[in-house]
Amino acid sequence: PRHKRNKEIICRCNNVSRETIETAIREGADTLNKIFDQTTAGVGPCGGSCRRKLGPLLEHYLQTGKFPEKIIEDL
Repeated sequence: PRHKRNKEIICRCNNVSRETIETAIREGADTLNKIFDQTTAGVGPCGGSCRRKLGPLLEHYLQTGKFPEKIIEDL
C-alpha cells in the first residue's frame, strides 16, 4: 500500500506526486512556499486547490516527524 500511496498525484495541474512532495519536505521544505518552489505543487493554473492537502501534510510531518497515512484536507 505504501508504494501506491507515494504515487498519488497531489497537484494535478503540474502532475506532482505525493512522493515528490514528501521528498522535498524531508530535504528541508518546511514551509508551503518552499514546497511550491521546489516541486511546483500548489502553483498551477487552478489556483492551488491542492494546497488544502499540502498544508495538513506538512503540518503533520513537522509535528510528528512522519507523514500521515491519509491526508485530511483543510476545508
